[in-house]
Amino acid sequence: MEDKETWLFDLAHGDLDEDAIVKGFIKHYVLQDKGIADVQQNLHFHTHYGDYYMECAMSSLRRALEGLVDAPPRSEMRTLDEVKMIVEAVRAGERIHVDYYDPEMDDNPYVCRAVW
Repeated sequence: MEDKETWLFDLAHGDLDEDAIVKGFIKHYVLQDKGIADVQQNLHFHTHYGDYYMECAMSSLRRALEGLVDAPPRSEMRTLDEVKMIVEAVRAGERIHVDYYDPEMDDNPYVCRAVW
C-alpha cells in the first residue's frame, strides 16, 4: 500500500484481501480522523471508476470491517491444552496450521505459511 490512490484503486477493483482492506482503511482514513463516508466520497468525486466499482469497494470495505468485528479475540499466549493438542496432532501425522504472528513473514505478501 504505497498511497491512498493505489489503495482506492485496488479496493475498487477487488485486488485486496480483507486484511489489506482493513489496514489501508485504518492508515488512510481512521488515523486521519475520517470514516467510511470519506472513502465513498473519494471514490465518487476523485476517481473515474463508476458506480459499479464504488459499490464493490464499499461492499468489500463493510464486509472486511464486519468480519474483523465478528472475529474471535486472539491471545498472544497459548494455553497448555492448546499446546498439547498441537503436539498430539503433529505426532499423529495430521496436517495442521498453527496460527502465529511474525511481522517479517505476515507483512510480506510473497511468504506462504507452512502446514505441519
